[in-house]
Amino acid sequence: MKRIFLVIMLLVLVMFIYSAAAVQYITFNSLNNIMPSWIVVLAIEILLGLAAIGVTIRIVLKQTYAYHKSHWILIMLLSPVVGIILYAVFARDFRTGSLTRTRPLIASKAFLKLEETTSPDYAAHPSGEIFRYIHAITGRAVYDGDTSVGILSNGDVFFPRLIAELEKAKEYILMEFYIIKTDRIGHQVLDILARKAREGIDVRLLYDHFGSNKHLNARYMKDLKAAGVHVAVFDPQQISFVDTNVNFRNHRKATIIDGKVGFLGGLNLGDEYNHDSKRFGFWRDTHVMLEGNGVTSIQNVFIKDWYYVTGAVLEKPLDKTVVSFPGLLAIIESGPDFENGLIKEVYLKMINSAKRSIKIATPYLILEPEMMISLKIAAQSGVAIDILVPGKSDYAMVGFATRSYYETLLSYGIRVHEFVDTFVHSKILIVDDDLASVGSVNFDPRSFHLNFEATAVFENAAVNDLVAAFAADLEKAPSIDLEQWKQRGMLKRLLQGLFNLFSPLF
Repeated sequence: MKRIFLVIMLLVLVMFIYSAAAVQYITFNSLNNIMPSWIVVLAIEILLGLAAIGVTIRIVLKQTYAYHKSHWILIMLLSPVVGIILYAVFARDFRTGSLTRTRPLIASKAFLKLEETTSPDYAAHPSGEIFRYIHAITGRAVYDGDTSVGILSNGDVFFPRLIAELEKAKEYILMEFYIIKTDRIGHQVLDILARKAREGIDVRLLYDHFGSNKHLNARYMKDLKAAGVHVAVFDPQQISFVDTNVNFRNHRKATIIDGKVGFLGGLNLGDEYNHDSKRFGFWRDTHVMLEGNGVTSIQNVFIKDWYYVTGAVLEKPLDKTVVSFPGLLAIIESGPDFENGLIKEVYLKMINSAKRSIKIATPYLILEPEMMISLKIAAQSGVAIDILVPGKSDYAMVGFATRSYYETLLSYGIRVHEFVDTFVHSKILIVDDDLASVGSVNFDPRSFHLNFEATAVFENAAVNDLVAAFAADLEKAPSIDLEQWKQRGMLKRLLQGLFNLFSPLF
């Protein structure tokens, strides 16, 4: 049996080498038809080969799981030209080494010193150990009973509340979004920022270049700056073999007003998030509003981001306003700098702690092996798991990739629900109806490893509101039947399988 296995493996290896050689031969002939001399072609091939070997060695030496590396090595061996270009643009590591020189306060984690010094009574709370773990791995403060959390479901609730609080601003407004548009709701909010800036209030606006630039009117933004609004752009995109940042994006959506009120969640600043879109119509989303001591942590995330972009440290006092609201709260961030994977680790800890139920809402469901295994073990342990995903996708290929996980999840006894003809953009995790997270984090590798994200984790009365909203959503989102799902057409199966292969890149 071992000999048969070795023979089969040898045949596979020979076929792979033959395929790789054939690709290189075709590439060589193509270049030979273009270039004036075969010597030039040979030199190019040697240089490309050496570059491909160098990149492949770099990939092999990376301290990560094999499944993160194998597809890149395969691409590199089959076509060095395509492999080098794709890797340089889409898989280059975040240059953490340069942070020591360019952004030393981030490299030294100096911003953690801006966190409140708190002494929560972990033992007095059912999820106390989760928050103890959060503080241990993130260094972020855990707030106990001094910060209220309000659930804002959808834009028709979020935007009026945001506007009302902006109108009350007395000292400063700090706002960052992944997507900002100069459309109807964008004008309404940004006009307030301009007016407040003209009144002498310190107004800071930060947006992600990749998410926002194509949606902004240049003249309007010029007028906004002229009004006194300080505008910063997170990593203007460039494609370069020397320094590329096209793959790293600030996906956070946060607003802080006078250090007393903070907003955090999934809603960006644009008409579709306010149900004003012909394509999407009703847009399901979730934000949280914080009042009290915990707003400090959202503010510190913004101050760090502002420093990352501008090099300037904002001097904003820690507001000591206490709003009585029993329960624990923590704001956590992650990103490819020095917080890589922290939110994912907290989520795994939360899922592994579940005793009764797990509820997840996410627009993109691309599950890495460790997340899939945690969900499988929880389901096999008797935990009831419900996952809510869109019935209408914003990106077709991500929709196919999301659906490629249904059959496996359903076979574990996990219920998957599609919101009928509706795009769900909420990013929610609820454990045992006692502990929850609401933020900007999707259940996919991009959010967990590549994007700069932030989320609120809380154990308090607001969880009940979130559970009730989730239950209302499930009334409009029937669960997928496993046997019926198995009957889907071959074309759908092929498309789902194809996009599943590339899902680690999404």
